[in-house]
Amino acid sequence: MSHRCQWAEKSPQLLRYHDLEWGVPVRDERQLFENLALEVFQAGLNWQVILRYRPALKAAFAQFDAERIAHFTVPQIKALYTDPTIIRNRAKIDAVIENARVLTGLHDLGWQLSETLWQQVNQTPLDHQLREGDVLQPGWFVADLVQTLKQLGFKRIGPKTCYALLQASGMVNDHLQSCFRHDEVAGVRPDTGFEVVP
Repeated sequence: MSHRCQWAEKSPQLLRYHDLEWGVPVRDERQLFENLALEVFQAGLNWQVILRYRPALKAAFAQFDAERIAHFTVPQIKALYTDPTIIRNRAKIDAVIENARVLTGLHDLGWQLSETLWQQVNQTPLDHQLREGDVLQPGWFVADLVQTLKQLGFKRIGPKTCYALLQASGMVNDHLQSCFRHDEVAGVRPDTGFEVVP
């Protein structure tokens, strides 16, 4: 039996997410924006809830294409507020839309979310070499990143959201050392997302 991070054993959805996505290095702007949007929606909720709503959120938010979201009309936005298939938190919906507008505007200036996030770890995934029972205090690590993103105009960006984004997107490998994914994720090239072949 494979050893996994304990949180992944709580449901089939969590297991699939853990085994296939969590911690895999990502540089793709669309995927990073999706990860950011999901972390915004996650605040105050457990990840199991987010995974349950994820397909509907992707459909409602144009597959998390920031450019398309940035051009949502007022009727489209109002429809999101009452869409029973998604998380109907107006502040979170508004934040995702505003973040799409900010990102699209920054893209027009040549700025990339990927570059800013990967600079946080000097272009190389950080491995905390976690063991069962270890407790992380990520606030100090992402303080500069939080400040930078807020100054750029991103909304609902706090230390927990930023650190969770880095974990989900593979800038930080926080799989337990005993987890079979720890070494697998460490062997993924961040520029492609494909595993390194020896």
